[in-house]
Amino acid sequence: MIAPPTPDPLPPRLLDFLRQVGVALSQSGEATNRVGATLERIAAAYGADGIRFFVLPTGVFVRVTTPNGSDVDFAPADNRQLGLDQIDRLYSLVDDASAARVTPGEGVERLHALLTEPPRYGPAVILCGHTILTVGLGLLAQPTWSALIGYVVLGAFVGTLYWLAGRFATLSLALPITAAALATIVAMEFGPELTGVSSAKLLIPPLVTFLPGAALTIGTIELATGSMVAGASRLVSGFNVLGLLAFGIYVGVQVTAPTPNTVSSAPSMGWWAPLAGVALTGLGYALRYYAPPSTVPWLVAVLGLVWTAQFLGTLAAGALFGAFAGGLVLTPIAYLVQSRPKAPAAQVSFLPAFWMLVPGAIGLSGLSRLVITGVGLNELVTVVLTVIAIALGVLVGSSVAPTTTRHLTAMAELPARLRRHARASSGKAPK
Repeated sequence: MIAPPTPDPLPPRLLDFLRQVGVALSQSGEATNRVGATLERIAAAYGADGIRFFVLPTGVFVRVTTPNGSDVDFAPADNRQLGLDQIDRLYSLVDDASAARVTPGEGVERLHALLTEPPRYGPAVILCGHTILTVGLGLLAQPTWSALIGYVVLGAFVGTLYWLAGRFATLSLALPITAAALATIVAMEFGPELTGVSSAKLLIPPLVTFLPGAALTIGTIELATGSMVAGASRLVSGFNVLGLLAFGIYVGVQVTAPTPNTVSSAPSMGWWAPLAGVALTGLGYALRYYAPPSTVPWLVAVLGLVWTAQFLGTLAAGALFGAFAGGLVLTPIAYLVQSRPKAPAAQVSFLPAFWMLVPGAIGLSGLSRLVITGVGLNELVTVVLTVIAIALGVLVGSSVAPTTTRHLTAMAELPARLRRHARASSGKAPK
């Protein structure tokens, strides 16, 4: 009888490296099926056979075949959200590991270094970033001069609550409800009189960092791709956050006991306001989530292209098709940017673009109107349809991303190729 082949021993620290990378990728906001595929690619690069992965949003299971059967290990993932600079360095490490350019031990050290580094920016810069982000999203939602003061005040107010939550654990646990309730009180007491904008519209931009738009969309994608447990858990978590925000708004409404008021219609700033909103959203997101300064132009460019696709799609066939169009171009554009020299990883621009599409903001708008005025059921249905439209767009875009990215990269390199050909034809040495 021929004995079964004995599995080759794993490289030192490979298993520990794979577990930690899987957890870090989950904390970067990556879908579970893509995390599993990345871990399999890294394991294959080191010649490790017989390793299987089961990835959840809250942890990674690793199964290793041994001469005596198999061993299973688990690494938990907490609710920590990585900064954009950490995500960029993480995917640089993944690229090196996928080509076996680092040993597993070196990979563990690099991963530990990027996860334990202090924040790139201090509290003042983060507060400024949250305020700029709020103003940018406000210009996309309600671009009026009179509303600007409301966006600045509420953005700085919620940003201060974030800072306090980082210092007091008790506030951190109840931050979504607390921020929604206090922002509602401020918006309902002073918003209409000072800005001429309804309280429901003022509430959306400052609370957008709580919105689970990415979780709802990624959860829908995971369900569509067969990751039932991960997708269902993300959707439940996302709608739970929306419920907490709605409860906070309800508390704020009960405290203020608002009376019906007349909101004047203020003139719009002009055609340039959404473009300024895109730029400010990219800058605010970069400051709020520690993006390296060199990535800001790339980030704004991706947001601008995704917003343009959404805007044109909305003009062509309505808001739902606009959401689909934005999701459709998101993945190819993010990977095209990643292919450029010194550009950030695709995930760095991928996550902020979800906020540009704003599936969660539509849902919060519906919830806020529901608890404030008693209407908004149409908006609650719209958010579900919007999430499905964005998820479908991302799925289709992901399926064509490799081919599309190659074609777009070739088009971007065409002028340089033509110049080199012209110099070669004229007998000049290339520069």
